[in-house]
Amino acid sequence: MNKEQLRKFLETRYISCTSMQADELEELMESTLKTNEIFNLTAITNPSIFMEKMVLDSALGLFDIDLSEKKVIDIGTGAGYPGLVLYILNPRMNLTLLDSTKKKISYLNDYVLSKKWNVNCVSERIEDYGRNHRGEYDFVFARAVSSLNILLELAMPLLKQGGELIAMKGPDWEKEYAESKSALKKMNCHLKKVYEETLPESKESRAIVIIKKDQDAPLKYPRDFAEIKKKPL
Repeated sequence: MNKEQLRKFLETRYISCTSMQADELEELMESTLKTNEIFNLTAITNPSIFMEKMVLDSALGLFDIDLSEKKVIDIGTGAGYPGLVLYILNPRMNLTLLDSTKKKISYLNDYVLSKKWNVNCVSERIEDYGRNHRGEYDFVFARAVSSLNILLELAMPLLKQGGELIAMKGPDWEKEYAESKSALKKMNCHLKKVYEETLPESKESRAIVIIKKDQDAPLKYPRDFAEIKKKPL
């Protein structure tokens, strides 16, 4: 996939991508792949595959969602996906990129500073950050972070009441959802909707799982990650 094919596909999904934005996305990809030669950011090194499975995949998070003037956090952002893709396509959002790996956040911070983008890059564990920033965000994005029953405990404390978790999942999302019924109840949230998609070239299945926060979660959440992982809600 190249940037023109990317634009055309996004257009079919009503996601606006100008030629200038497509150039920015390509530049972001090139920076990621170049930095990946120094330290690990991604297992995908073929630009055409990267454009589909990282850039397009991230952009699908904007389907039927307007992030303008919203406070958004991308947890476990890794190399900046989906966060920076979302920001390039809608720079009017207030974006935070969160990851526990300092090298990755240092790279992202240098990149956004070079672009003079208004993006906050934070190196901290999600559960620690969540305890200190409860109820601050309109949207939490999570792509390839954890299974849904774990993700709910990590993400929900960060959201305002009525805020939404955008969990970017693969074909097993229904199984994850079935295993998350208890977590949904304990974290006071519900499944709002799911958008299923097929990537145009690899034909891989994707799902945008949207969870809405109804009320604040109990203050004992999130627990330490070791406990979350050992005994998911």
